[in-house]
Amino acid sequence: MKSIDNKNHIKFYKLKGAIVQDILLYCIDYTSILEISFEVQRILPLLFSYIKVYLFYLIDYGFISYNGQKQKLVTEKKGFELLYEINKKKKIEKVNSEDIELFLK
Repeated sequence: MKSIDNKNHIKFYKLKGAIVQDILLYCIDYTSILEISFEVQRILPLLFSYIKVYLFYLIDYGFISYNGQKQKLVTEKKGFELLYEINKKKKIEKVNSEDIELFLK
């Protein structure tokens, strides 16, 4: 994940499609942060702190939500829409999710 500042000083956050896709898929059923971290780290060797930053942005932008009482995360409607767009892009452009970058502002 990288922060990009354009000429108008609007910050964009560049997220890797593969990580976002994995997190959204693991959150379809209520999942804990540790479970997501374990599953993502099985596929991609990432630090826990790096995964937490992704979770923060996905929650902040409404793609997933956190239930504090259950201490679980779940994919929201907006997250399913993003999954659909990622899959559509993979199919149309014939790329892997590793090749997809998402920009959030």
